[in-house]
Amino acid sequence: MDQSRLAEVLLRIEHRHEDGTWGALERRRSHHDVSDHDPEREWVDGQLYACTTCDELIRVRAPEGGPSEPR
Repeated sequence: MDQSRLAEVLLRIEHRHEDGTWGALERRRSHHDVSDHDPEREWVDGQLYACTTCDELIRVRAPEGGPSEPR
């Protein structure tokens, strides 16, 4: 399995709004092109997720030197 997609398969990512409600976060994708299938591209900047309600962004990435970064 592609490790860059692991969070999407195993986890539901949410964040809490000021009013106490929770918003689901979905992976933010740019328009589809060939580079979208390049996992090395994702290692550098991590993955962006946007709240489906308020459009707030978060970034999920491996810590420096983590197992998903190229050596």
